[in-house]
Amino acid sequence: MKKTVIALVAVAASAGLAAGAFYLSPASADSDTSKNALAELSAGAQVAYTPPPIQWSACTDSTLQSLSAECGFLTVPLDYDRPSGTKIKVAVSRIRATSPKNDYQGAMVANLTSAGASGLGQSGWGQLLPKTTSGDYDWYGFDARGVGASQPALECVPDLNTHHRISYIPATKKDLQKNEKIADSYAAACAKTKSPLLEHVHTTDIAKDLDSLRKAIGQAQLNYYGYWYGAYLGEVYGTLFPNRVRRMVLDSAISPENAWWGFNFGQNEPLEQNLGAFSAWAAKNNSVYQLGATAADVRKQYDSTLAALTRKPTAGAFGPAVWNELFLLTYNTGNWHNLASAASAYINQKDPSKVLALFDGNYPTTSDNLYAMQSAIMCSDAPWPSDWNSWLRTTGPSNVKAPFATWVNTWYMAPCRTWPVRSQKSFAIDGSKAPATLMLIDSTIEPNTTYESALSVRKLFPKAVLVESSGSVPADGTSTTCVGSALVNYLEVGTLPQRTSGSTSDVTCPANELPTPGAATGGSGAVPGFTG
Repeated sequence: MKKTVIALVAVAASAGLAAGAFYLSPASADSDTSKNALAELSAGAQVAYTPPPIQWSACTDSTLQSLSAECGFLTVPLDYDRPSGTKIKVAVSRIRATSPKNDYQGAMVANLTSAGASGLGQSGWGQLLPKTTSGDYDWYGFDARGVGASQPALECVPDLNTHHRISYIPATKKDLQKNEKIADSYAAACAKTKSPLLEHVHTTDIAKDLDSLRKAIGQAQLNYYGYWYGAYLGEVYGTLFPNRVRRMVLDSAISPENAWWGFNFGQNEPLEQNLGAFSAWAAKNNSVYQLGATAADVRKQYDSTLAALTRKPTAGAFGPAVWNELFLLTYNTGNWHNLASAASAYINQKDPSKVLALFDGNYPTTSDNLYAMQSAIMCSDAPWPSDWNSWLRTTGPSNVKAPFATWVNTWYMAPCRTWPVRSQKSFAIDGSKAPATLMLIDSTIEPNTTYESALSVRKLFPKAVLVESSGSVPADGTSTTCVGSALVNYLEVGTLPQRTSGSTSDVTCPANELPTPGAATGGSGAVPGFTG
């Protein structure tokens, strides 16, 4: 599916057991305490490469400018096995701590993205927290190697994401062959770039960049907040460099056995459930949106419009793929009002403008950098079947249960079948040496990761505590008091709730409330990268 939308929810979390004594005492990054701690930890695992200092200057992004952020480039080796060889640049942003020096907690790196998505603006994520919490940290965001403002950046087919793409759902064998050809040709186009990045964009490479960042800013340890792919990156970093982690939040964690084939297809049923939840909500508020008096009526409107667009795309506007992708936004309740309004305008008034505006605001249409890099990372991170029969044997049963998103997800990752770079074995996650870690799961039907996946990661991180906000699809921004106050407590004083025995969440918080009709809560632009 379009992972561009699945990476933008910032949900908070938990409080209770004393954090590990291995944590550093709060200290200024340039203080003697920090330097001594760095020396004490020098025997531990870290990248051998030592990067030059980052040259900081004003950011060009207007929102980052408004937050007084600084931007620069981290210089890293293309290949860490050849540290003296070719260098590339990773774009980084920073918002400095504002609390008194005695309250300083170090560097916090935020990565709340899908694989391949820009995270440069996420140094601003701390602005969603109380100032007494966010001010204790220097906040960092970054575009992973090959992504966004990093140099070089990968593109394969820049005009790929047009409004008039054919339907994802094949009605005939000929339709199936057309989509197969599109997937194979995309992999071939990426091969033709001959980009050296293709061989060096595994998650392990990005984790090493993260440790190079730590060294470049003179920190003995990093604090880290990761959401779905960002959480997986945290799992890899915590495995490679456990003593370099101070506090870590894994939000919607991905179990290693699901990276990435299982993860891709595992989203289908939760997304089907979320469309059902949206349909019920829209029906309850039919007086506002006029999409149908029952959930079944709303779903019928979606299906019939998709079928009509498949037969004949709206002239000069969009085709079936846009309609299909637009409704993937139901994963987040913060999108529901805007989505219902756009759908109502198109269905009831034949006005495509709101559909196009919402689509363009959530999906890149002028560059395929996100798709190119997501493919490069996920296709090379772990094995994918090379024969179509394996794909179709999985797609068929999934489509019976979850017809809404199954074919979208199948075709989205189909270039992995013929990807030009041979995949490595799945990375073995081991959090046994990582410090006490806070884990969050947005909802038991959260589409980015499953509840079972969160439990699996909790088992791999024996000092982790899992906080669950159950029962509804996630809302945008900060979550309930139960979840949010726990996150603040962990970030401020490093305490966690008591870990319980067995395979279960440790704290269960109330479900998020559904949005009020007419209230758009997503995509405020308050933090670059959060488009909801």
